[in-house]
Amino acid sequence: MSDEARAHYERGLELYGEKDYAGAIRELDAGYALDPRREFLFAEAQAHRLAGDCKSAVPLYKKFLATEPDDVQVNAAHIGLGRCAEQMATAPTPPAPATNAPPIGTSLLPPPGSPAPAPRWYKDTVGGVLLGAGVATLAVGTGFSLAALSARDDANQNAATLPDYSSRWSTARGRSQIAAGAFVAGAAMTGVAIYRYWHVRRARASATHVFEAWAAPVTVTAAGGGAIAGVGGRF
Repeated sequence: MSDEARAHYERGLELYGEKDYAGAIRELDAGYALDPRREFLFAEAQAHRLAGDCKSAVPLYKKFLATEPDDVQVNAAHIGLGRCAEQMATAPTPPAPATNAPPIGTSLLPPPGSPAPAPRWYKDTVGGVLLGAGVATLAVGTGFSLAALSARDDANQNAATLPDYSSRWSTARGRSQIAAGAFVAGAAMTGVAIYRYWHVRRARASATHVFEAWAAPVTVTAAGGGAIAGVGGRF
């Protein structure tokens, strides 16, 4: 990098650190005009995005990717593009009004007869232990996942140089790997617990010849200004 271009680059990073994104963009753009290196492209794309101008940031990220950077740098650019996609997303389309909806309070099914008490399958000790362990493991995975997201945001929001981004990203990647393992283990234990509960409930119902129709009347209720169908019952 030429001395004059480097002066613009370093001044741009200084202004970036001070959150003067408009000033950083001017310096980085001037430096790129003197020496078109991809370091300018990434830093300027970051500055545009953080200034709220993703329409200008997206072409810069894509131009940076066209220079064939390494995997870590590619990942940094894709995260920036993802953040821009979130910013540029349009507001969700409101749901269409219901047509031919039945009047509020209309029962769609006749009430069934009084069912016999359901077997207490939910008190199975093995199922409870498995479910508790699964939920606890999923909670651990959620904690590490949130920590990974926080580390990624830190890298994405605060890193102006690629080496700085790489260092911050390694922390996020380690937390993500722990979270993934916890999610897999927690989901497995929760799934086994659900199967255990189902098996116990079925076995007890079969042993006592209890066959329960659990579906209750479906009644249209009002929610959020529209009509929805609510299903009640026991399981």
